[in-house]
Amino acid sequence: MARPKGPIASDWRPASAWQSALLADITARLAQHAREDTLPRSPRGLFYDLRPAGMGNGLSYVKQPAMWCIRGGHVIDGEGRCRIHGGSSRRVDETQVSPVHVQETLVLARRAGLVDEDWIEDTRAPDPDVPYYSNATAESRAESLIRQIRNPLITWDPQIGQEFYLEVLVEAAGLIGRTSRVAGGYGVPVYSGGGFDGLKGKRAFAERAAGRAVPTVVLRISDRDDHGEIMSESTAEDCEAWALNYYGAIDGQLTFERIALTAEQAADAGVLDENGKAEADALPVPVMDQIITDAIERYQDPAVREDNAERARTETGRVTEVVLAALNGGE
Repeated sequence: MARPKGPIASDWRPASAWQSALLADITARLAQHAREDTLPRSPRGLFYDLRPAGMGNGLSYVKQPAMWCIRGGHVIDGEGRCRIHGGSSRRVDETQVSPVHVQETLVLARRAGLVDEDWIEDTRAPDPDVPYYSNATAESRAESLIRQIRNPLITWDPQIGQEFYLEVLVEAAGLIGRTSRVAGGYGVPVYSGGGFDGLKGKRAFAERAAGRAVPTVVLRISDRDDHGEIMSESTAEDCEAWALNYYGAIDGQLTFERIALTAEQAADAGVLDENGKAEADALPVPVMDQIITDAIERYQDPAVREDNAERARTETGRVTEVVLAALNGGE
């Protein structure tokens, strides 16, 4: 059955018992995230949040369950077995669900308005490039300017004056929102690697680092598998070579440090599979938050951050005074 297009009725509810249980698990876990202020969450990450037994609705969450695809390409035979495209069959276990089951049920819940869109990290919705037009009148612009003068807000980058400039690079775009929720408070930007990283992205890392007065350290988060290991090493070497050989950086001006996911971290969190692999998104949110926090605080001086915050408060308080002086001819 094809996935529905556009919105679906707000009173939509699953027809099957297993999907009803899955929807209950999904909404309960997202509500918990909302209470704990740990949103947004990617569909893949939500699957890991529900392992191993969900929210007590009788389901178990496994990567390769005995229950097959929930839409298209399968036929249930008379013995309760699931046959894919005429191939071999095996008995269906409707208490076991996989990442694709979570993804598909979540799509339906979002279309029905049962899940807040702001709660979900959508990796396929890039920021658009939209022309800007103010469309303002003189009166509305003056009102806006007066409001800004009376209620100014200046913020200073917490990284100003630090010994190192930090960036975070995550392998999956679905980790950006989760990571920036923590890193943003420290003034640390988060970038997506997107597989093996495009050349444009690598050059951008090199160019940014070469233009800074202090060394740049990129904190890398990738999956615990051969792909993640190779990607980390290859990206770091390529970016550093561009910085040194093209943008004129000095040795050590750009370095990469892989802070997650290590085999030890995955094992401690119980997310390492039998092949020694684990996805970074599988780490519980508090665990990943602490890894990011610890890594940033190893490089940043908290006194410098507080000094920047104090300078911002001081400059904010001076705005109205400076504007009025300028309007009075500098008096």
